[in-house]
Amino acid sequence: MADVAGAEGDGVRLCGIAAVRERPVRVVIGGQALVVWMTSDGGPRVFADRCPHRDARLSAGYVADGRLVCPFHLWAFDEAGRAVGPDGATHPTCIVRRFDARLRDGGVWIDAVTERE
Repeated sequence: MADVAGAEGDGVRLCGIAAVRERPVRVVIGGQALVVWMTSDGGPRVFADRCPHRDARLSAGYVADGRLVCPFHLWAFDEAGRAVGPDGATHPTCIVRRFDARLRDGGVWIDAVTERE
């Protein structure tokens, strides 16, 4: 787990890209626990580190088929944070909080801990 204390004027560096290539990483910023992970096309995603189903840490899970999988009941979440069932159907009422992220200077950055609408 990384603990990030503050932000620069142009964002907050959460972790290095190499740290999240293999598995999700937990980062705490401003008291907010986040999980950083990479999509199948190499794009960064940052979600709240809490499964909406049973409050498990998503950072203890893994990425499979481009989805973040919760370790508790194996619920999977797509790149938009929506729960995806085994049949591929999304469940619009079960959504993980998502934060905008970008790659820069070898790291994963966010502007602030502001939820994406």
